[in-house]
Amino acid sequence: MSDTVAALSQLHTALSQVEFSLDLDSSKSAEKLKVELQDQIQDYLLPRLQRLDAPLLAVLGGSTGSGKSTITNSLVRSNVSTAGVLRPTTRSPVLICHPDDQNWFTSTDILPDLPRVTGGQGGQPQEATSTSVLRIRPTKTMPPGLAIIDAPDIDSVEEANRDLATQLLAAADLWLFVTTAVRYADAVPWDFLGRARDRGTTLSVIINRVPPGAGVQIVPHLESMLQEHGLDQISVFEIEQTELNEKGRLPKTAVAPLLNMLHALANSAEQRSAVIRATLDGALASVEPRATNIADALRKQDQAVEEIRLATEAVYTAAKAQMATEIADGSLLHGEVLDRWQELIGTADLMRALQSRITWARNRIGGILRGKKEQTIEVQGEITSTLEQIVLDHADAAALAVTQRWRQLPGGMQALGGNSSLERASEDLSRSIASEIRAWQDDILALVRKRGEGKRSIARALALGINGVGVALMIVLFAQTGGLTGGEVAVASGTAAVSQTLLNALFGEQAVRDLTEAARHLLQERLEQLLDIDANRFRVHLWSQVPAPTTTKALNEAIAAFAALPGLSALPGQSATPAMPVHPRISPSPHPNTDVSSDQEPAPDPRSGADE
Repeated sequence: MSDTVAALSQLHTALSQVEFSLDLDSSKSAEKLKVELQDQIQDYLLPRLQRLDAPLLAVLGGSTGSGKSTITNSLVRSNVSTAGVLRPTTRSPVLICHPDDQNWFTSTDILPDLPRVTGGQGGQPQEATSTSVLRIRPTKTMPPGLAIIDAPDIDSVEEANRDLATQLLAAADLWLFVTTAVRYADAVPWDFLGRARDRGTTLSVIINRVPPGAGVQIVPHLESMLQEHGLDQISVFEIEQTELNEKGRLPKTAVAPLLNMLHALANSAEQRSAVIRATLDGALASVEPRATNIADALRKQDQAVEEIRLATEAVYTAAKAQMATEIADGSLLHGEVLDRWQELIGTADLMRALQSRITWARNRIGGILRGKKEQTIEVQGEITSTLEQIVLDHADAAALAVTQRWRQLPGGMQALGGNSSLERASEDLSRSIASEIRAWQDDILALVRKRGEGKRSIARALALGINGVGVALMIVLFAQTGGLTGGEVAVASGTAAVSQTLLNALFGEQAVRDLTEAARHLLQERLEQLLDIDANRFRVHLWSQVPAPTTTKALNEAIAAFAALPGLSALPGQSATPAMPVHPRISPSPHPNTDVSSDQEPAPDPRSGADE
């Protein structure tokens, strides 16, 4: 049994990490199933496995206005739960037990999330509270070994009440489902009855307010419906419509068969054990398939998240390629960059010098560029500004494309979470671009210096005009004519030729090719890194909205550990959980101290005290 408890605890922990954040077809039902399974493990399976000798817990659940509280009060022969016409009446569940069993339920082993309140009028808290409480009402008219909970309505107008009713029913050893002669065919009750069937919960049905004489038709019809739904082993208790007594309770004969059945359970440890084992086995048998359904839904969410992630990566990969193309097609040599470089080098004079005497030019390059540091800085600034705008334009376009793509994908709207700031490049990126480009320009100067080390003639020229030589290398890098038109082609080509010849004069053709390729690689690396930083906003935002992939792994491991148990229930006297839980039919055997033919107050259990 300890292995079963450990495996269930592991599964409960894994389920607590599961979140269905995306609005997928499977998410809503899976979230509901997760909450129900998690609650049942915590509220019922773990405490029941650890204390098989605890009193049997029966829960009265059913539809609005079905008379649960009146039936409860009539069974206990005391007004322990508020009954009335105002709906919902039962806002806080009421647990009625013998005083000797009170300690079982005042502890938080069973239904640990529900705060306890002992005594007071049942049904509603004495003080306003936003949290449901379990009101414990010990009374000597309840036989030891048995407790009853009057639960909120399963179809309450208040969602919190419906959820609480579901939670309580999942924590029951015995479910006493209450319906009426006019509502037993409603859809909601049958949905709950189907859950009881699927989970092996021991179940009895109480059909209340049956018109006198109509039971001969209504009860067989209800029993046929139960049979059609796979619930043919269910006991049905009929309560005819009748006037309530001065205390607002049903006549004793109206609830005598039901009371007899409950007292028979209380008096027989064997019968209680059979009910507990059947319900426990059924609940355990349903754990793996329910957990597997949750895991399947989580896997679908993971797939949706991966599709969103891949869409993001695809957009930014395309943005990097488009940006590289734009930088390489000569577009950067438009306008101010070209003008400032021409002013710096004096294209015509330098070309004539280079063409006539290359050796002389090498020695004179420093002199040509000397004294023009301010103009060199202006060219670098224009290159920085132009590159900055290119990067920002592509980052903005990529951010907008990603948000549009997310909105088209399953779950993408929830992943965005209404964050409109993602539609543009981040402010951090805008602040970082210029410094990254300047850092790249520093990289180029470092390349040029390194290439000139150990060569006296080059070193002298570099010492006098290193910034100008670096800018010349940048111009060669950008000197493609694909993005230029008209006269710009000739101007750019001439300017590029001057820069190429100048660098060739200093370093040689192969060295210039190597320098250009290295500069191109460094630029691409830095600009792609900038787009990666901006794309990372989407990655971080996505993972903040959905559980980490480790959640799926932990859940699958917990399911596998539970499924690997040799005998799921490991209960004393049983070998393994049956494949299809059997619902024991609980016969309303006459209680030895109850005369069902009499309209007198049933005699209290000899172990109990006087009526309250």
